[in-house]
Amino acid sequence: MVNSSALWGISIAAIVIAIIGLVVGVTSMDGLEVTESEESYISQTREIYLFTMVDEDIDEEKMNIPPDMYSQDTIVVKQGDKVKIHFFNVEPVESQEHHTFTINDPAYKTNNDINAGEDTIIEFTASKSGIFDYLCTYHQPTMRGELVVLPSDD
Repeated sequence: MVNSSALWGISIAAIVIAIIGLVVGVTSMDGLEVTESEESYISQTREIYLFTMVDEDIDEEKMNIPPDMYSQDTIVVKQGDKVKIHFFNVEPVESQEHHTFTINDPAYKTNNDINAGEDTIIEFTASKSGIFDYLCTYHQPTMRGELVVLPSDD
């Protein structure tokens, strides 16, 4: 049988250890909260590779719509990021088929027309958050996508 003074000592030691653990845990959590609230988003350069594609399941003559599409129908960046889109028209050169990367919204107004076999780089800073449509002016309604600019945390 354990005597009462030994049991009392073990109980006090257990309480002290629990209090120390609680203090260390709360201090660590406070440190994390302060660190997170003081951090702000650091803009990055977002490089996107965008290719023209053909949807083999679309019969252009039967459906009366073009089978053309972009390799990505959504581009996601954060406000403040520098956006660098490498746009490739992979149509065979002999087809001479043009494609565009066009955004009509005034925030990102651009129209880049490239011939088959060509590529271009489209650069801008994502200064306004929101969802902005991009499209090929020659191949609607199938060749389109969305630029999603997430708001910065500032």
